[in-house]
Amino acid sequence: MKFSTKILAAAMLLGAAGAAMAQGGAANMKPGPNDAAELSKGGAPFFAVGPQFPNDPNAPPRAPRAGANGAGANGAAAGRGAAGGRGANPGGGPPLGANGVATFGTEDNAALLWEEHWNRAPLTQPMTQENLGNQNLRLHIYGDAVGIRKTQHANEDYTYTGETRSNWAITVSDPASYWDLRVPGKILLRTRNTGFRTTHIILKTADGKYYASEEGSPESSAWINRDYILADLHWRNLTMADAPSGVTGDRRPADPKRAVLVPTSVGTPDLGKVEEIGFSDLMEGGFIPATTRVNGWALWGKKVPR
Repeated sequence: MKFSTKILAAAMLLGAAGAAMAQGGAANMKPGPNDAAELSKGGAPFFAVGPQFPNDPNAPPRAPRAGANGAGANGAAAGRGAAGGRGANPGGGPPLGANGVATFGTEDNAALLWEEHWNRAPLTQPMTQENLGNQNLRLHIYGDAVGIRKTQHANEDYTYTGETRSNWAITVSDPASYWDLRVPGKILLRTRNTGFRTTHIILKTADGKYYASEEGSPESSAWINRDYILADLHWRNLTMADAPSGVTGDRRPADPKRAVLVPTSVGTPDLGKVEEIGFSDLMEGGFIPATTRVNGWALWGKKVPR
């Protein structure tokens, strides 16, 4: 047998063996933990994309898993914590970044401060304080509040902003505390946006200044969960009134119902003392074809007494 013929025969044998293994593997393959059929058992809706909420009322029940550090699946309470994490630098080691942790990051897990999934009340427009599932928080609406709706559907509630006629923002605050959202503080959003909408994070810091993140959750064909380390985001100062430099007084639009929420120059919020946090797509509504929808959100960080 020629050498080239031997090589061809060997290749054919390897190909046949590989095909057999692939067929056997496919026959024995089980759905992964994010498989739609597995997550939809019992008829509950599933959210397979991105991180999961610790206390999600819409998600199917899942067995708790212990993490590598002995904490529960949501990483709360147990963990390494601020006192024991390697990110802390009591007097040596690598240099600390602007957020007080080592410049290469931290292993610490922030504590869950709250989780919001709205209440199961009938459709409400405009939204009110009663629409919050967590009544320990206070609701703040900026811009066209009349156009913001809390919907109700068979399996879910969410915010709908398609009827807003100007920019808008939804935020919440804690009457008893500010929030320290420096590393490892983070926020999680579940969105299903349509019509070229991106949901940005909105902050109000204790000094009364407002900020909008450049990053955000994009348009999607199904619900997606995305979490953001707040210290890693890029921020813009958010103008809440039309008063440009060099102009006397507060210049108002001709239409008094038109809100002015405009991201401007690069901002550097003090994440150590945040008064309000929320979201906006920084656009007026385009009805159902073009709207932001937020079904749930959660915040991790530390409480700072007022």
